[in-house]
Amino acid sequence: MCIECAYDSKIITMSQLKRVSRAHYSSARYIEEHADLPEAEPNYKNVGWSLGNACPLDCKQCYSKSARDPGQDLTKEAVNRVVNQLACLGVETVNLGGNEPIYTNGLNPKNSLLPYILDSITKKGMLVGITTSGITLVQLERLFPGYVEKINDVDISIDSPRPREHDQNRGKSGVYKLAMQALKICKKHQIPRSFIMCAMNWNFTPERINEMIDLAIKHQANYRVNPIKPIEPEHMDLVLTPKQFYQGLMTILARCEPTDLSDPAWASSVNITPNIISGCPCGITSFRIHSITPDGQIPISPCIYLHDYKYGNLQTMDIQEILNSPPFQAFRRRKANPEIIEGCQDCDQISVCGGGCAARAYLHRLHKEGDNKRTLFVKDPYCPKDFAPKKQTQAGQVSIKKGEHALVHKGYLCTGIFSPKENKHG
Repeated sequence: MCIECAYDSKIITMSQLKRVSRAHYSSARYIEEHADLPEAEPNYKNVGWSLGNACPLDCKQCYSKSARDPGQDLTKEAVNRVVNQLACLGVETVNLGGNEPIYTNGLNPKNSLLPYILDSITKKGMLVGITTSGITLVQLERLFPGYVEKINDVDISIDSPRPREHDQNRGKSGVYKLAMQALKICKKHQIPRSFIMCAMNWNFTPERINEMIDLAIKHQANYRVNPIKPIEPEHMDLVLTPKQFYQGLMTILARCEPTDLSDPAWASSVNITPNIISGCPCGITSFRIHSITPDGQIPISPCIYLHDYKYGNLQTMDIQEILNSPPFQAFRRRKANPEIIEGCQDCDQISVCGGGCAARAYLHRLHKEGDNKRTLFVKDPYCPKDFAPKKQTQAGQVSIKKGEHALVHKGYLCTGIFSPKENKHG
């Protein structure tokens, strides 16, 4: 996608597009669609929580920049409110991410409420994980001894197995070294870990995928992949081609076993066993708590990537009231009625795909066709029926491996978590 693009039948600049991408701050952006249709039954078990608004990095693929504005800090009272609401709902896992979770209250880690949050979540019997570039784990061990042990598992973000590429994409030198420091801390404390890659068109190549798997084998880590969701218009320059999307998966499966394959397009492109619940898990088994806004609100959304569907204020509203709101209803209707999605009627893969990833479908439509074409009821741009190679869909069964440890990202997001086999590469 070029810097100036056709949008809503007009040629507008990138600065105008950015204003559209942040329009969720000024007005409700969710769409109430097909209100007459039944809803899927939710079973919320996995929650993500963006703790703060500060981050020293400038990652090109960042999904939370447009949902973070500096403003109020978290308080212990706010933390208690959120954690108690999650416990009453029966949530099992909480992943802390969004920015760097050590920065709950600005860029001075000494002011962090992360230790209090770890204490609060674990005391309620919920498992807690952290997603970090490395900074949070390094600072937590240095400043708050004893709190690393409260973490169930850690996802360390790696954009490329090549240090220089990784640092360039993160906008800061030395970030790769921090990731390796965090890895040592995980090993020291025997914490299960995954390398998490946001798959983009420049890094999701066979060579880099194999290098990532080598890195995972070397450090006894899982390899997790999130195909990029284009939150910002400029992210369309980074999205995968359909060929990359499916070839990348097969490159991984040649050397790894999946422990989770909740990306519905990926899952339906292989003969997977055991069969999984159809479609996108967002808003059904998982949701996202957003960072506190400048006016002190803590909204939540069905999906980490769809800021347009943020709703409510967990500081003042009961969580069940928010979960019964129109944005969550829209996700539940899409889940229950995938045959309503154009192109999905009578599809023989609908029982697994369910129309694919809701966020990816919504965002690709938004950026390609314009604001007045927004809809949640659109099929995944990587529709397996349209793009998955036939030899891939007809191949032998791919089994979901039962992992040795519970992982907080299992069943949360449209993702893939892979456990490397013995290293037969090369």
